[in-house]
Amino acid sequence: MSALALRGPVWVTVRRHRRPLWGALALLVLSAATVIGLRVWTASRQAKCPDGDLTACGDDIFQYSDAHRTSLWAMEYGATGMVVTALLVAAFVAGPMVARDLESGAYRMLWTQSATPGAWLMAKIVVPAVVVAAGVGALAGVYRWSWTYLAEGEGGFSALSWHDPFTYGAIGPASVAYALLAVAIGALAGLLVRRTVAAMAVAGLTTGAVALLMAGAVREHLWPVQTVTGGRATEALTSSWVTVDGMLTASGERLDWEPCYSPARAVEPAKCMAERGGVTNFADIHPSSHFWPLQLVETGIVLGVAALVTVAAFFVLRRRHA
Repeated sequence: MSALALRGPVWVTVRRHRRPLWGALALLVLSAATVIGLRVWTASRQAKCPDGDLTACGDDIFQYSDAHRTSLWAMEYGATGMVVTALLVAAFVAGPMVARDLESGAYRMLWTQSATPGAWLMAKIVVPAVVVAAGVGALAGVYRWSWTYLAEGEGGFSALSWHDPFTYGAIGPASVAYALLAVAIGALAGLLVRRTVAAMAVAGLTTGAVALLMAGAVREHLWPVQTVTGGRATEALTSSWVTVDGMLTASGERLDWEPCYSPARAVEPAKCMAERGGVTNFADIHPSSHFWPLQLVETGIVLGVAALVTVAAFFVLRRRHA
């Protein structure tokens, strides 16, 4: 037991922030228990079809049980919370953990008690990194377990599509990578800003900006898309992540739908595209089989950025407190 005991700056960090750490553990257990409970409740409701429909298979009516609808709602908002967690982690590390010591001058006392500046910063990074990696990883596993079951149903609940930004960020290893990046950004922001509230704002906004950039402009390019045409392109609109769609001319030129939805055009979009020379539909898609390649590539990139930000934090510490 003594070999595993926390010592030095790590012990001090855990001791000083034990209440938020216990609070995070309680929130983790509550979240996981809620998801597991809803999953068990949903599975216990009698359904007449494998996809969860309570009505007869093959009819025109689709009806979920109250348990299923509640689970869908909880998963949607829970996934949003999982993504927001990274922003909260960044703000906490930047403010209460790093900037507060610098702003109050407490670091002078800590550094004179056999703790070097490097050991102090290492503890500020390692403690939250271990906590969020374990906690977010466990919760992502629980969310994926429940999502896999719920996503098999029908009913048009598109918010649980695997490529929805919030769902995507909650059911794979990228969620852990973003949490670790948040720790690194928080540490660097705390060292640079040195004011608790300002550092929290900078870290949270920076982490959010990185996540938005990845989701909105980078993610779709991390793995080659598949191009489908004809009926497959139409089917892909509801079953895959469509990045580009339109029509092809006889020569293979791509036509975008957007000009045909202009209010200035009096004809229907399909007729408009035909007048422009469109002969068949096309779509560039990421099918569900691309989930893991996209996740793994994005995870690697984010972890690489986190490592660079961590190195930058130690560089700033050395330059300012050598």
